[in-house]
Amino acid sequence: MKRLNVIIGKKQIVIASLTVLLGAAVAVNFTIGAGKKKTGVKVDDKATTSSSVEASANYGDTSFVSENLSESDAYFAKARLDKQQSRDEAAQVLAGMYQGGDMTQDELTVVESNAKSLSDRMNSESKIETVLKAQGFADALCYLSDSGANVIVKTDGLDAAGAAKIKSALLSEVELSNDSITIVEVK
Repeated sequence: MKRLNVIIGKKQIVIASLTVLLGAAVAVNFTIGAGKKKTGVKVDDKATTSSSVEASANYGDTSFVSENLSESDAYFAKARLDKQQSRDEAAQVLAGMYQGGDMTQDELTVVESNAKSLSDRMNSESKIETVLKAQGFADALCYLSDSGANVIVKTDGLDAAGAAKIKSALLSEVELSNDSITIVEVK
């Protein structure tokens, strides 16, 4: 009986990390999507609620979310989708660069560092958004970069206490100066 020798190199670790990162992004997207489903459903050209969908509706039939979304809800949905798409594209670019095969060890180290940075940034953004929602904000988006952070919150009025909550949630996850933090309110 032959023994199977498995050699795990840096390339395999980075590919596994990017796969886990992509899986985490899909899980976050699914979780966010499941939490934000609206109850208005359009079935057979009649607006109904999901609890009163007609018995004639079959699994797999097309249904549409009510078009009565507020402007701010639509903004957050689009922004979240754009953010996810840009992160997915960045992960694909990094994976493509790594799988190119003609990179030096220094270039591979840079790609690995960029992949880890992207993963860390995505995790931090997710944690910050979750904390802000737990603190009572209706919705929140966080964009972290090397130069600072942009936080967008849905609220009816942002006062000094609300801004302090946002900064506290942000600074509990990342180290930034007050000058590099931007808070945007969406009503």
